[in-house]
Amino acid sequence: MMNFNENGTAIATEYSANFLSYLGIASQIPNLLLNFINIFVPVKSDLTKRICISLMIVGAMIVFTMLFVYVDTWSWMFGFFVLTLLSIVLLNGANGIYQNSIFGLACDFPFKFTNAVIIGNNLCGTFVTIVNIITVLVSNNPANAAFAYFGISLLTLAVCFASFFLLKKQPFYQYYYKKALRERENENEENKSGPEVQDYINAFKQGGPQMLNVYLVFFVTLTVFPGIMVDIRDERPGEKYSFVLPEQFFVSITTFLLFNVFAFIGSMLAGRYQWPSPNRLWMVVYPRLLFIPFFIFCNYRPLSRTFPVLFESTWLYVFAGILMSISSGYLSGLSMMYIPRVVEPSKGRIASMMAAFFLIFGIVSGLTFTIFVAKFIEKAGPLTAVA
Repeated sequence: MMNFNENGTAIATEYSANFLSYLGIASQIPNLLLNFINIFVPVKSDLTKRICISLMIVGAMIVFTMLFVYVDTWSWMFGFFVLTLLSIVLLNGANGIYQNSIFGLACDFPFKFTNAVIIGNNLCGTFVTIVNIITVLVSNNPANAAFAYFGISLLTLAVCFASFFLLKKQPFYQYYYKKALRERENENEENKSGPEVQDYINAFKQGGPQMLNVYLVFFVTLTVFPGIMVDIRDERPGEKYSFVLPEQFFVSITTFLLFNVFAFIGSMLAGRYQWPSPNRLWMVVYPRLLFIPFFIFCNYRPLSRTFPVLFESTWLYVFAGILMSISSGYLSGLSMMYIPRVVEPSKGRIASMMAAFFLIFGIVSGLTFTIFVAKFIEKAGPLTAVA
């Protein structure tokens, strides 16, 4: 969305300038709230109903979005902006219940299967990015590309829905599900109303350090990606683009594809190598906070920044992006896998669902912090912005 000044120069509106941050907040706050509520709603048997209903709501919101692809909304920009955010709220509220339930389901299996959820998330991000690049290459019409993009999303969701029911029929699933169910029933046979407050307190005491690790990993990652990385450029003001990638794919490749591919690799590594141990994991999680000042002092928002660029090399930015992405996938997988290991077996499902809440809390915090980072870099520096 662009406005034009009296000289005919395009100026990004508030809607477009910070759209990713607004989108992220609108998507993750309902996700966070419903994630939190879902922790305390007792599940006496199966999570199937929650998973199915949430998937159907997500599918309905995708169809709703597709209906607006060919509608001209230029004359009611604000109304469309609000409507878009409301649909995102509904979609991600359902997604919050789905994601929380999936982590709760995964804790019934050997601990490495919790990492499979992280791997799936990162693989999905890679798939979505590749689909986006292909649709842009195939169609010069943005509306056609968007319709194809969301159509593929709907098809993928249908496959996900069907595969879940196929999974439930597998002997492997039935064995571990029934085993975990017996453990919970034995633990709570005197508590017919479900988990008590003390169960949540004990789960948090035992798993709290790992939950903090989960929070910090996603806080740093979502502060940097995508909000900061999408606004990092190769060229300085007045210079020509000179990087090896085609300019139209610079952001798609160096931000989205790079992050999702290497986060996927990192989460795969976590499935094979568990280092450091749970009580030392913080020693590699906390230093990742340094990624935030590094990326904002790359060539971030070159036209509007009021601080000097300290790291001018695009290759250095790409290398740091790879390191940030691998560490995100590796440490998120490791911290989520450690959660069921550091709590009593009967508290595994509660602890895993609490960890999923801290995961979303880290995402929301990171996305919100990105807005403050942008304001800081544009308003608080000693220099004058170019535009």
